[in-house]
Amino acid sequence: MNKSFSIFNIELTNYCPMKCIMCPRTNNMTRDRGYMELDLFEKAIDEISLLPPPPEGEIVWLHHFGESLMHRDFGRCIAYASGHGIRTGLSINPIMLTDEIIEDLVMSELSVLYISLDGHDDESFRRIRGIPDAYELSRERLQKFLKIKIGRGCPITVILSMVDFEMNRASIDTARNRWEATPGIDRFLAKSFTTWDGSAADVSQYASVGSTVDRSRVRCSWPFERMTITWDGDVVPCCFDYDKKYVLGSLRTMTLAEIWTGEPLRRLRDEFITNRVVNRLCANCERLYMPAHLVKL
Repeated sequence: MNKSFSIFNIELTNYCPMKCIMCPRTNNMTRDRGYMELDLFEKAIDEISLLPPPPEGEIVWLHHFGESLMHRDFGRCIAYASGHGIRTGLSINPIMLTDEIIEDLVMSELSVLYISLDGHDDESFRRIRGIPDAYELSRERLQKFLKIKIGRGCPITVILSMVDFEMNRASIDTARNRWEATPGIDRFLAKSFTTWDGSAADVSQYASVGSTVDRSRVRCSWPFERMTITWDGDVVPCCFDYDKKYVLGSLRTMTLAEIWTGEPLRRLRDEFITNRVVNRLCANCERLYMPAHLVKL
């Protein structure tokens, strides 16, 4: 077992204003909603900063299943991580880019900002993201953010992402060239569609039918490399665990190192090693038998 590990993401909150059809949070999340306390976040960062240096370019994502810009201290969280030498990234909905939040972002030391903007007009956005009359407002706020980012010389890498599935494909064809040519956007990404842990039928119905998967050997390497921290301090094995189906331990009462070497994670690794995956988080995951380098999150 590799004793070195990393934290892939920290959930600042699981509150979100969106009702996305491709997100299991919309109809399937049953766990409590809340916001991570600042002292708990700082404990996580303190411990992460003591781990061996990550590969060059690796960052800690400050989101999981929520809109992190709803957390009133998101800027302080970014600053605390940066002060400990940890690069951070966020994935946000541009409708959140009010003047105050724009100011906080451009003044922060965030490394990477994914901006999710599906559809190409109000109606196509509503069908996917569940919120009416929101695309044009989102686009206007995004344009304002980009203008300020350029004007201030803000070094944040901005990636405009759209989820690549059938309901969004016409919008990707319509919007790709526009966003790729927009000053301030460093990259356009047609993001791979995922069914997460495979348990949400309302999400899985949108998946394309793929080729037969070779189930002779588990290829997912996540339990041997990284973990995820939810807003309340619970630690789970994977960023697909939207409902805390496999809790490894709590950062409130344990260290990350203790959780990494604890019995729950040892049991999970044994399932993977023996190719007998039966736990309810991983058993139906489409990525279980996929080599790590092919899993694009």
